[in-house]
Amino acid sequence: MKHIYWSLILTTLFLGTGHWTSAQNLEEIGIKKGIKPSGSINLSAIGYHAWGTDNRRDPFNWFATGSLNLNLFGYNTPFTFSYSNTSRSFTQPFNQFSFSPQYKWVKSYIGYNSMTFSQYTLSGHTFLGGGVELSPGKWRIAAMYGRLKKGIPYNLQDSTLNYNVAYNRMGYAWKVGYEDGGNMISVSFFSAKDDIRSLPYVLPESDLTPKQNIAVSINGKKTLFSHFFVEGEYAVSALDKDIRANRSDSVVQGKSSNLFGKLLPDNPTNRYFDAFAAGFGYQGNIVSLQARYQRVAPEYETLGAYYFNNDMENITLAPSLKLLQSRLTLAGNVGIQYNNLDKSRAFTTKRWVSAVNVNFMPDQNWNLTGSYSNFATYTNMRPQTDPFFQNNLDTLNFYQISQTFNGSAGYMFGSKEHKQSVMLLGSYQQTGDNSQSEGGQSSFYTANLSYSHAFSEKGASLSGSVNYNVNTAALVKSAYWGPNVSWSQTLFNKQVRSSLASAYNKAFTNGVVSNDVVNARWSLSYQPKPGQSKKAAGPAVTESAQPPASGTDTAKSKGKGFSGNQNISLGINWMKRLHSTTQQPAFSELTATLGYTFSF
Repeated sequence: MKHIYWSLILTTLFLGTGHWTSAQNLEEIGIKKGIKPSGSINLSAIGYHAWGTDNRRDPFNWFATGSLNLNLFGYNTPFTFSYSNTSRSFTQPFNQFSFSPQYKWVKSYIGYNSMTFSQYTLSGHTFLGGGVELSPGKWRIAAMYGRLKKGIPYNLQDSTLNYNVAYNRMGYAWKVGYEDGGNMISVSFFSAKDDIRSLPYVLPESDLTPKQNIAVSINGKKTLFSHFFVEGEYAVSALDKDIRANRSDSVVQGKSSNLFGKLLPDNPTNRYFDAFAAGFGYQGNIVSLQARYQRVAPEYETLGAYYFNNDMENITLAPSLKLLQSRLTLAGNVGIQYNNLDKSRAFTTKRWVSAVNVNFMPDQNWNLTGSYSNFATYTNMRPQTDPFFQNNLDTLNFYQISQTFNGSAGYMFGSKEHKQSVMLLGSYQQTGDNSQSEGGQSSFYTANLSYSHAFSEKGASLSGSVNYNVNTAALVKSAYWGPNVSWSQTLFNKQVRSSLASAYNKAFTNGVVSNDVVNARWSLSYQPKPGQSKKAAGPAVTESAQPPASGTDTAKSKGKGFSGNQNISLGINWMKRLHSTTQQPAFSELTATLGYTFSF
């Protein structure tokens, strides 16, 4: 609750500051920009109740979110907050504050933020701390320091909460780059380390270990003869998976380099891996061609990213062609991917990828698209008992194919007052392997036909669609279909919008009805026009025929006060399951949402 009180106090002060600023003649004191606040506050409450079954969510939730930006004489200082009653102990913080002031080519990050320097070093990881980005001229400089992971101790009262026990992890990173037109070069550095003292003890059966990581990347791009380009990036990551290990022990053997030997001393858990990406191509007005290569060593990991794909080698070629004055576009992509680069796995997977995309617009009414993709995977598994024994009868060759077709056709017609459109979408996906088993094949069909009609003069719109899906896999065929329709209408000089929608879906499993659901939703929103209350206060003052005198701006500013846009919304959603079985009886659910938004 303290967060809410402080947020309201700060907001009130900032709003008051905005009112004071609008009443001043800042040019008289030599300041032109002054203080310009902007932002929004959103409050919402959600109620829920179910009949015929247990509640599947909390009966009541509320949320409060907001953002505020102050332009202080040219400095942008954004601030955001969020709060709700759904927060739980020992989870990643839902109630977070971020502050990112900016002035010209200087931008700073304070609080909870994320920055990206390279996909191989720091890549979008949230941190609590500070950061800065500088872009003077052609230079690009950035740095950060903060907490990457909050330390969470063991819970002795409830062991089910120990799934997210973690050491407190601090880290810092920097990046220096230079850009000139289509040319660029940059170097980034990232370092993170877990604090052993942040956990008083670790359970013996736990595999949790304190880690330390250092990653360096160099990236460059060069444009040749206006249309050609070449680019590349090389990165090395040194990861110590357990900094408690004895440095005097023998170092684990493996494909590692000693590039960071002085920064991260060797111990039995240190590993060094690299990643490389390169590309070159031609970009023209009609024809384009790009070729790319990527290799990421097995076990490559950086603590500056949440997830990372490693042990892979990719080679791709992507051509594109524009014809008929760009009304027809053809694009393709073909490539191959390997894994098991160090031959340490018992199996090797080779994946072929090919895709074709077509987009055709014969006129302003029609739009046709189509795409095809093929993913072929070949896996060779060798026996683990004797890796040196070669026997074709004791190996497994597994071949899997996945094909996907997508297509759409859209037609727009009607007049300015009655705009109409019809859209047809369809897709087909098939996967299979060489096992020759009945359950080894699967397919998925989907189709959608929709229609929309906009009544411009009445401020209303009508839309409807029909969906159909069929999925066949492992001797089980499931299908569902259903229509939906919606109507939207604006009232009272477009200040009120009312919407009504309904949908019906029926599902089958091997020809037997498995689900039967009807859904209805009504929503109402009210948004008064900005400054409406001022108009109600009295007639506008007629401008004087006299030329404006000194201080006129100040006079105009007086009385403006602080105004903004408001929106009040109410939504009611009702859902009923018609089909009843022993495992899933018929039931109904009602959800109501009330919201208020103020933006300025």
